[in-house]
Amino acid sequence: MNLIGPRVILRPLERRDLEQSRAWVNDPENAALLLRVLPVSEIEQEQWFERICTCPDRFVWALEVEGQHIGNMGLYQVNLIHRRAEVWTLIGEPAWRGQGLGRESMTLLLDYGFDGLGLHKLYLHVDQGNVIAQKMYKKLGFVVEGTLVAEYFILGRFRATLRLRLLAPEWQKLKGR
Repeated sequence: MNLIGPRVILRPLERRDLEQSRAWVNDPENAALLLRVLPVSEIEQEQWFERICTCPDRFVWALEVEGQHIGNMGLYQVNLIHRRAEVWTLIGEPAWRGQGLGRESMTLLLDYGFDGLGLHKLYLHVDQGNVIAQKMYKKLGFVVEGTLVAEYFILGRFRATLRLRLLAPEWQKLKGR
């Protein structure tokens, strides 16, 4: 299913997107944003894609702007019983950052999660030092649930992460529904 906004299109990730996606996660700057340490091999990327295609608790979209694949985003650990899921996003192409595309695409994803899937809670983890991402998530209504101290060891130091969450009624209120 495609999710279409004024400037972005979220379409299901396809095999043709894998090499670009792997290049993004293997870039040290992007890897740190994603809280990743180890590089991803071609085989590991293929296995990740197979899990996306076969696991009913994962949804991943390619983010397109002007016909160009500039990032990926998704829902992981989708639990329809407890009505929650983890959201994540990466604008892999640095030239497209800072233009509001992350916020627009996340809005599409939140609408799909809450309205399309009937989820009650969406959550994410963000590096405590990633102030830009935190500002965007807070503008979308996410609130800090807690701090995970020394959760990751990246680039020679322990990093704390914040767990942020957004509930469906909060999202509906923010959107004026």
